[in-house]
Amino acid sequence: MTTAEIITIGTEIMAGQIVDSNAQHISKMLTEHGIHVLFQTSVGDDEKLLKSALRIASDRVKLIITTGGLGPTVNDITREAVSDFFCIPLRSDKESQLRLQRYFANRHTNRKNEYRRQCLIPEGTVVLHNDNGTATGFAVLHGEKEIVCLPGVPGEMHSMLNKYLEIYAQQNKAEKRCSFTRNLHTFGISERTVEDAVKDCRGYTGQMKTITLVHNGIVTINMYATAPEGKKAVKILDRTEQALRKKLGHTIFGSGDDTLEYAVSVLLNKNNKTIAVAESCTGGLVSDKLTNISGISKFFLEGVVAYSNKAKVDVLGVPEKLILKYGAVSSPVVKAMAEGIKKKALADIGVGITGIAGPTGATTGKPVGLVYIAVVNTGRVRVKKCRFRGSRIDVKNFSANTALNMIRLTLLNVI
Repeated sequence: MTTAEIITIGTEIMAGQIVDSNAQHISKMLTEHGIHVLFQTSVGDDEKLLKSALRIASDRVKLIITTGGLGPTVNDITREAVSDFFCIPLRSDKESQLRLQRYFANRHTNRKNEYRRQCLIPEGTVVLHNDNGTATGFAVLHGEKEIVCLPGVPGEMHSMLNKYLEIYAQQNKAEKRCSFTRNLHTFGISERTVEDAVKDCRGYTGQMKTITLVHNGIVTINMYATAPEGKKAVKILDRTEQALRKKLGHTIFGSGDDTLEYAVSVLLNKNNKTIAVAESCTGGLVSDKLTNISGISKFFLEGVVAYSNKAKVDVLGVPEKLILKYGAVSSPVVKAMAEGIKKKALADIGVGITGIAGPTGATTGKPVGLVYIAVVNTGRVRVKKCRFRGSRIDVKNFSANTALNMIRLTLLNVI
């Protein structure tokens, strides 16, 4: 399996002035093509520091992807650093020059000459032409190492990266190596439990690798299969997925780009059920997630943010005596919220959420992170008491995802 390191270049990144989204996108794309990203490095606009980063990266990976430093200013030092590092002279690419002329044909500027240095690339390298800007990218093959230099502007970088990956795929095909990836998403079980389930998959040395990622309670299993033939790699993934689904059952809610809200929408459609949601501590987050799904209006009838006790009483019909006796964050109140919104919207399913997101608001016996979630279906009431940790945003996200998962399991008739 090809190993890679991503080097993002720019003093603005090091100073914290911008968020490095390029490394995230590159990592995702490389992973999808069976390339194993081992390191991500950021370095400022300093040629000496960049060459140091290149030296370290070339000692530990086969493929280096850089982004940034291909602009027209004196701070753009990537092409010079790479040229010097590999001892390959820079030459101006004729096609890049023609593209630059066309780019400035209808633009009035007296600084066209400054952009000509963007046509310089190391001699004998693969040129990656820019369809969205002026910077020229390139791929240098030096011995067993390869370095791909891309611009830092995301729109330009994305297009150029796709061009390189097409070349990479053709090279793999010629070398009779096929890499495929697949992922499965789970919710409601720990990462340790998931890892125990996938440990057998790690026995396919050289053919199969798996890693797990955790985000807001969702544990994702990423699977990578490499084989001489595409059919064999797919067969390995199919066999692994089948085994995992058998072990993990309903905790698996989707694959690929599937989300919990999408899984819920599919089940609402399949069961022809409508839903309404009453939220307090999540502030409408569940409703927001559901309405991200196109066509959800057929099933999602109403969402209410009943944040205050008064709203819970006036809008949802929660008996005031329940709040006085048990408090707003309690099982009886969340049940009444779910029943109230179900009745108000005339929905098949009612959902209620109430809790203490923090960092303030805790009381004796009710700590920050305490959340109650209720799902009311015809003839059935399910209430879950949760204790989440983390920031206020973490608690809201965990609560919303847990509520969606409860809805999903309700529709599957497994809770």
